[in-house]
Amino acid sequence: MTDSASAGSPNFEIDRSQRRLGPIWLTPGIGPINVLTLFFAGMMTIVFVTGIGVLQPYLLNEHLNMPNSEQGNFIGTLTVYIEIVAIALVLPLGTLSDKLGRTLLWFCAFLVIAVACVLLPLAQMPEAFMAGRILMGVGFATGTIMLGTVIADYPQNASRGKLISINGVITGFGVVFASAIGFSYLLNYFKSLEYDAVISGTYTFWVLAAIATVAALVTFIGLKDGRPNKAEEKDPFLVNLRNGFQETRGNQRLSIAGFAYFVSRGDLIVMTTFLSLWIVAAGTDSGVETVDATNRALRIFAVSQTAMLLFMPVMGFLVDRFDRVTVLSLSMGIAAVGYFALGIVGNPFESSFIFPVAILAGAGEACILVSGPALVGQEATGKRRGAVFGMMGFCGALGVLIHSKVCGMLFDGFTYQTPFLYMAGLNALVALGALVVRMKTGSQHVAQPAAAE
Repeated sequence: MTDSASAGSPNFEIDRSQRRLGPIWLTPGIGPINVLTLFFAGMMTIVFVTGIGVLQPYLLNEHLNMPNSEQGNFIGTLTVYIEIVAIALVLPLGTLSDKLGRTLLWFCAFLVIAVACVLLPLAQMPEAFMAGRILMGVGFATGTIMLGTVIADYPQNASRGKLISINGVITGFGVVFASAIGFSYLLNYFKSLEYDAVISGTYTFWVLAAIATVAALVTFIGLKDGRPNKAEEKDPFLVNLRNGFQETRGNQRLSIAGFAYFVSRGDLIVMTTFLSLWIVAAGTDSGVETVDATNRALRIFAVSQTAMLLFMPVMGFLVDRFDRVTVLSLSMGIAAVGYFALGIVGNPFESSFIFPVAILAGAGEACILVSGPALVGQEATGKRRGAVFGMMGFCGALGVLIHSKVCGMLFDGFTYQTPFLYMAGLNALVALGALVVRMKTGSQHVAQPAAAE
């Protein structure tokens, strides 16, 4: 018996007795307002994850006066500490969300992020900065796990790709607005009031703290726990954790998804941290002011996120119509090409190809953001879905722990662009692994649903 068979054939039939939001058919008990709140909370979570990564070099340069030659290893070490905490939390968080509900945990995540945004710009020593970022990492870990789990809870399986891609488009708009307009505007606005660089950075982060608090309140009011089988007796905490691990290990499709999460979280670190670190370092090495170099990094990042936004619907189309392991393999291959291009493009202030390459990298990011969660949501059983997504989060956290440290050493020890080449190779390996799994487990073609009468 193949792994796919043992996991059970995925159901692509639509239950039209339930409510829907546009093309997205929902599971019992979930309404459109809950999905709209999901879109908002998901957008704000990713805006903070990406935005803090892009703004981080500004704090290192202006608040801590850290030399560029030390920033790569510092960020790598810092991320290792953050991910050690995340690894300790991510499996219990997935299981606790099955017990306590997604809403409460996501609400608390935003409040933790708000507190960290208040404290982080006040840090005057690297150790204090690390403490603030670790606290923020707790909020990020909680928020991203809740995002993945709620996305799996809300749609019927035939609409899973549509919800993921629409959420990605909305999130992309938010990230582009925040990086291209919001963050740049805040820094420039406070600078225009003749505040110095440190005060401008502090006030920018305090505005972000206020935004995180509003996001917490909206999430608490509008989200609804979509935990399946609420009426069933729940497994004990440790049993649920063990079953989530066993389900992942015993299903080759979930296993390759775990490897994809392991690599793709490293991709996120590269795009949100080392991309801006590279651009700001290249600029300041050439005599460009930190604010101007940061604005350049924000513009390039905004271009990549716009490409991701536009490519999301394409991926939603693919994952709802073709075998999802096949699509995962294609996605990781596209990501590998994008990161390889970033690794060879040259100086971001001089190369005429930097924006086309940013577009290619953004398209690769869209691929992995849609294909992985769609596959996991299909394969994970409802009762243990939170634990399985916790396992995926564990794989991702382990990936960040390893890749961030390696990328930090490559950044300081070789060239600023070597981390992109490293991630390109890893994406290519997972693409090949997914092809092997596809051949072993056969095809699970996603049939077109019948048209509504």
